[in-house]
Amino acid sequence: MKKFLYKTVMKTVPVFLVMMIALSIFTGFNADMYDNDNSGVSDNENTTESGRRNTNFGANRGTGSFGANRGTTNFGANRSGAGFGANRGNSTGSSTDSNIEAGSANTTVTANTNDTVTTGDITDTTATSSVSTTNNNTNNTGNNSNQNTGNTNNSNQNNGQNTNSGLFINPLTGLNTINDISRNKPVAVSISNQRAALPTNAINGISQADIVYEVLVEGGITRFVALYQDFSNAGVVGSIRSARHYTVQIAEAYNAMLIHAGGSPLGFEEIESRGIINFDAVTGRRGQIFKRDVHRIPGKTVENYHGLTTSGASFMQWLPSYGLKTTLDENYTRRLNFTGNPIATGARAYEVGIRFSSAKDSVFIYDEASNQYYMAQFGSRLKDANNNAPVTFTNILVLEIPVKDLVGHGAGSGRQDMNTVGSGKGYFISNGRYIPINWSRADKSSQFIYTTENGEEIELGRGKTYIGITPNTQTYIG
Repeated sequence: MKKFLYKTVMKTVPVFLVMMIALSIFTGFNADMYDNDNSGVSDNENTTESGRRNTNFGANRGTGSFGANRGTTNFGANRSGAGFGANRGNSTGSSTDSNIEAGSANTTVTANTNDTVTTGDITDTTATSSVSTTNNNTNNTGNNSNQNTGNTNNSNQNNGQNTNSGLFINPLTGLNTINDISRNKPVAVSISNQRAALPTNAINGISQADIVYEVLVEGGITRFVALYQDFSNAGVVGSIRSARHYTVQIAEAYNAMLIHAGGSPLGFEEIESRGIINFDAVTGRRGQIFKRDVHRIPGKTVENYHGLTTSGASFMQWLPSYGLKTTLDENYTRRLNFTGNPIATGARAYEVGIRFSSAKDSVFIYDEASNQYYMAQFGSRLKDANNNAPVTFTNILVLEIPVKDLVGHGAGSGRQDMNTVGSGKGYFISNGRYIPINWSRADKSSQFIYTTENGEEIELGRGKTYIGITPNTQTYIG
């Protein structure tokens, strides 16, 4: 009997162990970073990396698939956590903005609330008044990858009417529109990317932006500058945070109007000296467009200072009353070119990891069927809180720009400094491929120019574009 039991156990245990190991591997790899909103990412924005060998994006990558049904695109497995970017805490928000203009009336500063907003200057408007025919009914098609209709094989510079199809063109995306919005001044919105403001890794209205910049601010966290050629259909947008001098310079590169909540001393100086049309919740300048909603994310409650929003409807309701010039000069020409077949030849780019700091990475995964790049951060896909749609892009630009601690001008808060004028290197990623590029900008009044290593201006794919400005040269593309 003892011999029988011994043989039975010896035969069964190895099989059982193999089954348990296989089950562990299967469940571990399928805890997909895309859809796991409870990734256990720390809210400590000063989190340091542990076990990340040589800070290389490709190190210790194992065989774990980053996304379901992605074959051999193994991104981030065995990287000291559940995938690339997980457990990389970012945000309880050390960006302390004591950013009230000297002498501003009706301003209220609350301790430890960063970008304090003057609630007395905010009107909770929900009216949807009629909008000028040049500012509505655009092709806000969300994340439909099959947006590239008409002239898919011909590149074009977008400055008005597409004479081949009879339709108009959005100059920031190259996509067709029903109405001519090409002469609109775009709207740039400073949007928080602190983890505390994104309880479900969702941001209101970001999927409707035509171009999204991501830049470093204090404490290793990042902030978005979202650009909308037609803001009327943006829906709710937020949460809105403060401006920095380099985010103002980004807005000026597109001749955009800026929506923000306060700013650094240099940020305010840039706005005033450059004559930027702005809407500021802190100083109350054109503050009627703002609304505070701590329940802006369905099923969640955010801190008061993470609840500041605006909306396309509110913006368009109040805009006529401000008497602003909201159209571009006739001689203004966009320096963005588009094509239906970007990067015809280039190295494979199905997975992209952009390092901003030890506390923040942004990850993009290419979906061949839709020809889009899905954005992920904090261990899950980034989504739009308005409609739960994933945030996707046709194009990704990585611009390598040195970032250093700011000297003077309120530098004690850890503010950062970068020069958006000059030139540098980077990458252009689209259509599952990438090429090295050079970027340049002559002065603050000029647009960014992107060229190949041979000096030819690049052609973006028709669709939305993400632009990450990183101080590092550790971008992973594979």
